[in-house]
Amino acid sequence: MKKIYIYLSFSLLVIISQQSYGQGKLNLELYGGPLKSFNKAIEFPQNSDLKVSSLLDYHLGANILYRLKGPWQLSLQAEALRNSRMTTWYPNFPDANPQIKGRSSELLGNYSIGARYNWEKEKYALFAQPSVGFTVNNYSEMILNDSNYFVGYSPKQTAIVGNVRLEGGIKLYTPRKNYVVFGARFQQGIGQLNTNGFYNPSTNLRIEDKRRGSYAGLFMGYGINFGNKSSREQFRSNRPERKDEKRDLAWKSGPYVMASGFLRFRPRSEREPNLEFSHISGGSTFTAGYRFNAFSVETGYARFNAQTNIAVAGTNVNSNLTNYFLVTAIPLTFKYDFQVGDKNRLRFGPTFSAFYALGTNGERLREGSFGGTGPDGEFNLDFRTNPTDPKGAIFFNAGIFAEVPIFNSSLLNFKVSQNFGSPKVGLMDVTGEVNGQPVNFESSGTLNGFMLELGYKLPLNIWFKK
Repeated sequence: MKKIYIYLSFSLLVIISQQSYGQGKLNLELYGGPLKSFNKAIEFPQNSDLKVSSLLDYHLGANILYRLKGPWQLSLQAEALRNSRMTTWYPNFPDANPQIKGRSSELLGNYSIGARYNWEKEKYALFAQPSVGFTVNNYSEMILNDSNYFVGYSPKQTAIVGNVRLEGGIKLYTPRKNYVVFGARFQQGIGQLNTNGFYNPSTNLRIEDKRRGSYAGLFMGYGINFGNKSSREQFRSNRPERKDEKRDLAWKSGPYVMASGFLRFRPRSEREPNLEFSHISGGSTFTAGYRFNAFSVETGYARFNAQTNIAVAGTNVNSNLTNYFLVTAIPLTFKYDFQVGDKNRLRFGPTFSAFYALGTNGERLREGSFGGTGPDGEFNLDFRTNPTDPKGAIFFNAGIFAEVPIFNSSLLNFKVSQNFGSPKVGLMDVTGEVNGQPVNFESSGTLNGFMLELGYKLPLNIWFKK
């Protein structure tokens, strides 16, 4: 059913664009930003040892705008939003310490039609936009085979509810009448989506997490004006000069935003022998910064995938637990660059970062056993999550980076670096026997390791310079 919505949206876009392209009536906005979903968790019995809370997450979307009359525009909007929940277990309830947390997420689709009213100024415009639409959730339900184990999932199902939404913000125009948009949005669902439940047979504990797809969020995006014909012709005639100008602007001092992905090669002590790629994990960073001549400073949000390794020295016990978890952090990065040549084609330099750990997400209550027999003897171990969280810990990164221009108006950022000083993450309590001798120890992973990073850097100078 979801494909039908996509086809209908695409068909309407084609019809509108054919009728309006030459008339300067069509705009396209691409946007994204943070949101807070409104969920309601009902516990059975009340005041149980399990709590559910909503987390800050994100939404991404596209908005097609067709000029009607005067300040009015017709809006056709589609977006994806992620609704995340944190489940916190208190093993010693009602004592709140320790806490064991696990994160779960679902992706919802929103489709709406609305009307936008614009208050136009020379260099900017304010707007308000009410809309109506519907929210779609594709899901599978867990099937309970007996009183102790979940053994599978139901076939894909679809839940749909209506919604109403209101948004407003500001558009900052570029010389070509494209624009950067900042705004806030509130959506209220009409009706309940499928219940997202949790059931623990051993304690007869049940939680029903109800939601309507309602949320409040902020967004930032870029609007493209498809109908500015005179501006396009002037732009084409001055294209060579514009290329040089855009590259100069991208190369100069000023604010920028950057998104990066990286591979982290974990230290040898965390690697599992004879298992290729067992030492590689990934992550991402999203930052905003400012370049002052050759010196840059930036901060934002970082995500590190991590994994716990259980090893016993002098034995054949060395295994990575299969479940990855996520450690989030706030980076503060300092860079200094040296330019190569005078044609704005390459610069490089040292970089240093300090990371403030926000905590661990996605690490559910994990417990289990593993064992075996090998050249060093026989072992049988049990493991269980320790609720220690690295929140508030600080670790570091140092290395070198290089930047080269791409698309004239932006830069590719290459970085080779090393993480060090990491706190313990993914702490596990391990008990059992090795060669007939009892063992009881803690095992953990770290965020240390050699890193290769690739980023896309977008200087903001080019959007507003005339």
